[in-house]
Amino acid sequence: MSRQVTVVITVRNDARGCAETLSALAGQTRQPERIVVVDGGSTDETLSVIQRFQDKNSRITVINAPGVNIASGRNIGIAAAQTEIIATTDGGCRADPDWLRHLMKPFDDDASTEFVAGFYRIESYSLLEQVVGLATMRGQLGPVDPDTFNPSARSMAFCKSAWSRAGGFPEWIRFSEDTLFDHKMRRLNVMWRFAGEAIVYWRPRTSLRAIARQFFNYGTGRGHTQIDASSFAYNLRNVAIIASTAAVSIATPWAWVAVAALATYFYVWTFHGLARKVAKRTRRWSAYPLCIVVMWVTLVSNLAGYLVGTWQRRRDHDRYARRMEAYLASP
Repeated sequence: MSRQVTVVITVRNDARGCAETLSALAGQTRQPERIVVVDGGSTDETLSVIQRFQDKNSRITVINAPGVNIASGRNIGIAAAQTEIIATTDGGCRADPDWLRHLMKPFDDDASTEFVAGFYRIESYSLLEQVVGLATMRGQLGPVDPDTFNPSARSMAFCKSAWSRAGGFPEWIRFSEDTLFDHKMRRLNVMWRFAGEAIVYWRPRTSLRAIARQFFNYGTGRGHTQIDASSFAYNLRNVAIIASTAAVSIATPWAWVAVAALATYFYVWTFHGLARKVAKRTRRWSAYPLCIVVMWVTLVSNLAGYLVGTWQRRRDHDRYARRMEAYLASP
């Protein structure tokens, strides 16, 4: 027996992306009972776009919530939903026509299912976008391990009761809120399923500057939560080694050879295998050096964001560390 589902979307100032998302939902082989769009205070044509889709589809509901962050917007939309099953995606994403059907199948097959991790693919329009997607999005160059894969909120579904037990999405952080929500779901030992065919297409950032900003934000979120802190510690150690060697080279000129060797190892050779795979997939030799540059940009931006987030966490311990400890605590 098919169970009812509400799709919750958060948007702000993305008229074109919102139109693409709603159009894709209108073409689903399995239609949701309700679509709740939470607008965070758009000042462009986003609300007009949503209204045009509402005129054609009475299942669409809009909630105006100016100033809210993504986590708050999701919580508002989920709280307003009348169904027990909630599916989430983001404005600007394009769901495959069978996305919701595949995402709901585990719920229909097993009533004990409480959380379903969907998947996503890149939708690129330039070599840079293709390289960024292949190099930075998990599962684009090979399969993921369903047991360790933590989905983005652009493609997931869960029981409203499980969301309630989790305390909703964490509203005190602006970035990586869906990753922390995934961790809480695992702490709750919910019945978790992976739906690799429930695919949402997502366009990567279109410039190196936008990529740097995106990964700086990701790093800030990880600094707030300290998730995967060991990876950041490893990168910090590498930077410290190179900086120390560079300092020595001021008095010992030959040490610049060691600096060059270390930089080549940590920031070229380390990414060599990935860059080869990306070049092979794109069938463009220019993708190899571009991938190396993209990895430099993401690494530096991510690390900078992590340092900022860690500093903010230490400065405001109550907001980040204590709230996270309370959020992840076993019920």
